[in-house]
Amino acid sequence: MKLTHYQLFCLLMILVAPVAFLETPHTLVHVLYANSWLGILTAIIPGLLLIGMYQYIITKSSRPFPLMLDEHLGKAMGRIIGMIYIPVFIIVCSYTLRLFIEFMKMIVLPATPISIFIGVLLLVSFAAIKTGLVNLARVVEIGVPIGYMFSVAILLVALFCNYHPERLLPLGYINYWSLGLATAINISFLSKLMPVLTLAYFLDKKQQAGSIQRWVLALFIPLITLASITIIITRGIIPALTMTFPTFATIRLARIGAFIQNMDIVLVAIWILGIFGAVTIPWFMACYVTQQIFALKDYRFIAAPSALIIGYLSIIICRNNLEVVIWSRTLIPWVYGLFFIAIPFIIFVITLFKPYPLDAGSDTANPDTEAPPV
Repeated sequence: MKLTHYQLFCLLMILVAPVAFLETPHTLVHVLYANSWLGILTAIIPGLLLIGMYQYIITKSSRPFPLMLDEHLGKAMGRIIGMIYIPVFIIVCSYTLRLFIEFMKMIVLPATPISIFIGVLLLVSFAAIKTGLVNLARVVEIGVPIGYMFSVAILLVALFCNYHPERLLPLGYINYWSLGLATAINISFLSKLMPVLTLAYFLDKKQQAGSIQRWVLALFIPLITLASITIIITRGIIPALTMTFPTFATIRLARIGAFIQNMDIVLVAIWILGIFGAVTIPWFMACYVTQQIFALKDYRFIAAPSALIIGYLSIIICRNNLEVVIWSRTLIPWVYGLFFIAIPFIIFVITLFKPYPLDAGSDTANPDTEAPPV
């Protein structure tokens, strides 16, 4: 059982886009104000370099992550670093779940206990992990195109319902430090593509993962740029600075005539599917890395005990919405930067001095012989 190119694209897109769509414009507006959308465009070249680094590591490795750590760092160091990634993926999963809880609690269903949100989403994600990665891919490959097109459409409708382009001024009035900081924030979100170091080995040819990642970047940048521009034009800088979820507040302005209103509830339904994927994939990675590090027969039985850890951690990591914002603007970008950029960069530097695998087909983890267990 292997992934198609389109399924891998959908998995990567749903991994980076839903959270960034809701969170990145809010973060950048505090850094670049009216020019926050420029900080997204400047991430194109660093994003291509990041994708190129991931693809070069894949090409120079005969085994998927985390076993490639043994290959390039030695077995002892590789296993130690691999074990560190298990709590990292759990933290990413718990943080994404908590962000979803805060959004639903503040915007959609404020009177509902948070245990309901946690239980429902973890139950659905648990079922997806138990049925396998390929079945998860079959679900998201339907939701990704629908969610992307509807998100673009509703942003355009909201944009022209309250169109004030003068709010983009002064154009380009930014300092280099703020622009660099905004670019780094965007790259930290794009670094969530790091699971491609594992998922690429589910393809028939792992070398094709590079072009799939570039397609993700090509669609991700316009979506987040449009969201940032729409927030500034429709809401203005001062109101956007005071909003926790300015993207959703902007979408509430969308209406067609006097008959079609409250279209935001449709986006909420689609966004929940996106969060489902954004929670499930790091959770799958935590289970899969555990299986590979400890040489277990299967990863599915790890899902049940880890569900309790993820649910409990999503509650205790933040006491209120303010701490979620602090995590979003301070701690989480550093976690992404260290484990999804810095450590892969060290592996990239090591692979520069290594030859290409000569007999990669003899490795059972190689996609040309046998896919990882799904």
